Amino acid sequence: MSIPLLLRSAVFLAAVSCFAQRPAFEVASVRPSPDAGNSLNELDDGRQIVQTSPGSLTIRGGSLLVCIEWAYGIAPYQIEGPAWLKDAGFDIVAKAAQPVDDDRLRLMLRTLLADRFDLKTHPERKEMQVYELTLTKGGPKFHESTTEGSPMFASPGKGAVVGERATMSEFAEKISEALGRPVLDATGLKGRYDIHLDTSAYMATAGDGRVDAMSFLFNALQQQLGVKLESRKDTPEVLVVDSVEKTPTEN
Repeated sequence: MSIPLLLRSAVFLAAVSCFAQRPAFEVASVRPSPDAGNSLNELDDGRQIVQTSPGSLTIRGGSLLVCIEWAYGIAPYQIEGPAWLKDAGFDIVAKAAQPVDDDRLRLMLRTLLADRFDLKTHPERKEMQVYELTLTKGGPKFHESTTEGSPMFASPGKGAVVGERATMSEFAEKISEALGRPVLDATGLKGRYDIHLDTSAYMATAGDGRVDAMSFLFNALQQQLGVKLESRKDTPEVLVVDSVEKTPTEN
């Protein structure tokens, strides 16, 4: 047997071994849900759509869009697929054989989606409008955090948005959720920061108690934080859904 053939055989056996060892839950239940969530945040009654603990994953009313979003750690605008992906909701309760972290749970959910919904995807780059988060001439109007802990974003009361111990990349990611477009950090700031925004003036402009997102993002950011958004074209990577079933296989 020639050396090249030996190498090809080794590669094939390694691929088979990797496939056989796909991260998978030990037990998993997938059922249609009366709830349907189009966002990873929460349902109308305040329940979190995705909850995890070491080795356990619970999804309540999560659409397939939500499931794919969480499994691959990407935003909705990075998923190219049929419009109905965000329609039906599912309740998923899954447990691993042993405690694992969220990164491993994401891989296990990918396997579950492939097995139960026959999900097939591939990555590709697509040209789209993106925004760059840059500093204004006056520079930032916020300061580095002096506290320890994980980054946190919250709305502690009407008319307030607070970010604590956040990098500018994390802040840009939060902005991208509101815009539905990638926001890239181009501020050059490397620390972790405490960020406070007053949204009350922008709630009034919406006329229905909600924040006028576009006005808020393009004006409040400059006035209150000393940063701005600049539009340009880029080719970020997206996940293309090649095929997927609307109904999962039975438990």
